[in-house]
Amino acid sequence: MIRSIVFILLFTALTSGSKSQDLRRLQESFIEAEYFFLYGEFSDALPYYLQLYEELPDNANLAYRIGLCYLNIPGRKNLSLSYLEKAAKSTSASYREGTINQRTAPYDAIFHLGEAYRINYRFDEAREAFLRFRESLLPDDNENILFVEQHIKMCGNAKELIAKPVQFREENMGPLFNDEKSNYNPVISSDGNSFAWMVELKFYNAVMFSRLNGNKWTPPVNITPELQIDGNVFISCLADGGKSLLISKNDNFDSDIYTASFDGTVWLPATRLNRNINTKYWESHGFMSEDGNTLIFASDRPGGFGGLDLYISRRVDGDWGPAVNMGPQVNTPFNEDRPFLVNSGKTLFFTSQGHYNMGGYDIFRSDLQPNGLWSTPANLGYPLNTPDDDDFFMPVDNGRAGYISKFRGGSENFGKEDIYRITFR
Repeated sequence: MIRSIVFILLFTALTSGSKSQDLRRLQESFIEAEYFFLYGEFSDALPYYLQLYEELPDNANLAYRIGLCYLNIPGRKNLSLSYLEKAAKSTSASYREGTINQRTAPYDAIFHLGEAYRINYRFDEAREAFLRFRESLLPDDNENILFVEQHIKMCGNAKELIAKPVQFREENMGPLFNDEKSNYNPVISSDGNSFAWMVELKFYNAVMFSRLNGNKWTPPVNITPELQIDGNVFISCLADGGKSLLISKNDNFDSDIYTASFDGTVWLPATRLNRNINTKYWESHGFMSEDGNTLIFASDRPGGFGGLDLYISRRVDGDWGPAVNMGPQVNTPFNEDRPFLVNSGKTLFFTSQGHYNMGGYDIFRSDLQPNGLWSTPANLGYPLNTPDDDDFFMPVDNGRAGYISKFRGGSENFGKEDIYRITFR
């Protein structure tokens, strides 16, 4: 009898120790996944979550994380649905971040399920998910109520826009500008002789540059080392005949706008724009007019209409003067970003989560009227805009054409995202 009791106690101790080690191993793997997830490296986080999910298939929080990863990976967003559907069935108000012991998903899973349905053109199911998420919000949570109600409207807008597609010609820019990696943020100088874009490399995102020599583009050059600007950088404008470059740099907590100049031989190190432009808040995507006297950019500084707003600054004594909000004709309670001015500053293209929108960010056009106000922004239409984020359009030829980056999938693309020229019919 005594030997049996000793055996049971020993077995219990060994089993408990084994479970403790196993839990520690799972938690360590989970923290690795969370690290990549936090910094938006969804392709790197996904394998960790999937491996954990094989061992813990009833964990709705892991299903939620996997669904969000797929939702943020081009070409794989359809795979998010089954995971988010499972996560949305097991949500909890007492959700805790950062632990493998969290078995239920947050209420946000229902909202993201709505996004997944919408992106996959299942608009009625998307609307039902958004309505369900709306019920989970507190009556005084006005900001989130307004946000989800905009998403509910998007489902109806998407159906209407898809029923009336716009006509345009689309031309892939070819292997000089596209490869097996993501190529994005295409910008061209107003004279059409300089072209720059971003390419996703293994350890950083590089700025590529090419000039038109005769009727051929020169082989692209990675000018990132010359700019001497580290971190998450995004180009937004080539000005002054391709001799000036505007760049935004963010560290996930703050973003500022920089400029760099070409001295005829090399690009000089990028420098931050003045305090009229950059604040302690988020400033992104500056664009300079053809004459070099107007700067338009996005910022979430206080005093706006909500989220990122568009602002304009004019040159004063050679530097940028105070920034002026572009007003409620352009700005909404949601985010406006990626502005471009063409047609001597009379035509504005930008992206927005507001206005008459079919999902995520859409691309809009507004024209300056004789009374000095901007016209009601017009959605550029489907299929240029889609139920997913469409957040960059570089207009040329006074808005009759432009450059975008898109993931098309299959043999239509060289890589993850390719650069295309769009010409409206």
